[in-house]
Amino acid sequence: MTGDPLPLSRLRARIAAPRGQEKLESLLAADDPAAAVADLSATDLHQLVHEVGFSDAIELIALVTPEQIRGCVDLDAWNRDHIQVEAVNPWFAALAEIGYQKFGQVWQVLDTELTALFLARNVLVFDLSLGEEPDDADDRPVVMTPDTYFAIKLISDDRDTVRLVHRIIDHLYRADPTGAIARHTLMAVRSEPVSELEEMSYRWRSGRMSDLGYVDFYQAVEVFRPLDPKSVRIGEGTEDRFGRVEDPTEVPGLLPAPVAERVVGTSFLARALDRIDQRTSPDESARLENAFMVLLNKVLSAARVSPSDEQAQLIGAEHAAAAVSLGLETVTGGDLSRAAAALHSISLTRLHRAGYTVTVRLARLARALAQRAATAAEPVPSMLAELLRRRPFFPRVLDDPPGDGARPFVTVADVRRVADELSTLALRVAIAETLGVDLIALAHTPEPRPELDDYVRTALIRAMLGDRLAPTPLSTADLHRFAQSCTADRTTDRITGRAADQTTDQVTREPGGPSLNRLAQDRANQAVRELVHRARVDAAHHLVPQLVTDWLTRLGELGQRILTTRDPLDPRFVDGVVLAAERH
Repeated sequence: MTGDPLPLSRLRARIAAPRGQEKLESLLAADDPAAAVADLSATDLHQLVHEVGFSDAIELIALVTPEQIRGCVDLDAWNRDHIQVEAVNPWFAALAEIGYQKFGQVWQVLDTELTALFLARNVLVFDLSLGEEPDDADDRPVVMTPDTYFAIKLISDDRDTVRLVHRIIDHLYRADPTGAIARHTLMAVRSEPVSELEEMSYRWRSGRMSDLGYVDFYQAVEVFRPLDPKSVRIGEGTEDRFGRVEDPTEVPGLLPAPVAERVVGTSFLARALDRIDQRTSPDESARLENAFMVLLNKVLSAARVSPSDEQAQLIGAEHAAAAVSLGLETVTGGDLSRAAAALHSISLTRLHRAGYTVTVRLARLARALAQRAATAAEPVPSMLAELLRRRPFFPRVLDDPPGDGARPFVTVADVRRVADELSTLALRVAIAETLGVDLIALAHTPEPRPELDDYVRTALIRAMLGDRLAPTPLSTADLHRFAQSCTADRTTDRITGRAADQTTDQVTREPGGPSLNRLAQDRANQAVRELVHRARVDAAHHLVPQLVTDWLTRLGELGQRILTTRDPLDPRFVDGVVLAAERH
């Protein structure tokens, strides 16, 4: 092995690196703190300041460059294409605390349109040389500028903001006694429409964000454009390239540690990264990290999430890594040696699209079944709800053990699990419709109403009693007849007239299995075979045995409950079948 880091080792080192207060202290204790801080990317600086809080980060902010502050403002001040001036307040307050010299240096590097926007939202500017004067009837505070050119009325309703704006004006004139810096901004406030200031400021910010790998929404949605996984091939030469990195061990990490944790925690992708041979490509870890950061930025932009929303970044990283991992496993057939080669030669965007497409196919099937499966019992409603979201998610109700909510699809096994559930649901729907049940009409029936499988179980009871196979509602007499003739208790079979002993030939004894005698089970199985044949769903034949076991187990429990109940049977407390209305 060489000393070069594997991609996964690189990310693990990022995770193990100091964070928060510990990282802050290590930067300030460096031999050259200013140089150490200047090496931070705007993203890393932004995250660190928010981790420790502005009050504890004053000493750090005193060392940052104006360009770094501008990058942090770019991250914090925008919600899509609208500025949020209040988000800038903590940065300006921290700079004002440091002193007027630092504040003036940063103010000159910030976009003129942004600084004018900030003041325009908080002040009214009156040009005294033109005879303009504030209205005396308005008792809000007014500041006279030292050069006597302007009267500035502070219009914010927030007292802290009023104090901050007053301090900013003072700092601007102290940073430049000629007043040129302040006048330039104040004239922009007076002369430029707010809409134009916002538009121009957004353009400047978008250009800088693009340089950092952030892309426009309309370009970013590409990551969610379906792509047939069969069209993605190892060696296709679409890998992401960002120029050669001379020394990958010296490249500043782009992925914040919490984001790196999401990548490392994605099983197949993480194991594939562990197989990358750095000896053949020493800059591969940096390239892959760059590629994942660009992909994550696309995912966040496509979801219209602000880059400053750290929680959304973590969720986006988890989802992006999951889709890449699923696409990688699908394209390579789960072969880790091929997966390493795939990461060398296929862009992460294409792998993401392939993984996403697999889940979209499941969503299409779910959408086709949703209306007719509206009365199905859990876990079907929870499963369909997650699959039919704007982007499909894996329902945790299908996890082992089951959970609440949803998570991204991560593995091919996840896909198979949901595909089996949907195939079984399609089989249940087909069998119910073969019995003549109008499931669409049933979906519009008010509660309480029978569930999807109630009709099938009702028809099976009819078949076990030797009646015609039909979901005709059952009477209480039918239920007693079913319990007496079909359950495992020793009783006389109505059809044969013989005692039904509880022998292994006649009763299923598996744990959780149906407690029905053999004759009843045989008739039920024959009925289901007939229904499957009539429904023409032979392709799902492998799903039938478990489905029948579930139906008969439920009916066996019903029969046992009827036999052990001494009181008269109350239809209101009977579920799992369709009952006829009876007068009492």
